Amino acid sequence: MSKQSEAKINQGYNDKPIPRTCGNCARYESEFVVDNYFGEYTQEKNKRCSIGGFAVKKTATCLKWEAH
Repeated sequence: MSKQSEAKINQGYNDKPIPRTCGNCARYESEFVVDNYFGEYTQEKNKRCSIGGFAVKKTATCLKWEAH
């Protein structure tokens, strides 16, 4: 392994960072509902944080974010 590779591993370097948003948080909960009104399609509803139980937007952030 090269010195550069070792340095990157030791520093935790990530060239593709994971955004810390509600949409990819382990605490994010939602329901998928099949709607047949305009043809059959799936819609995501009831997007919530399992910590506080309040409604969230998928692009929102908070200090309690946790990876899957």
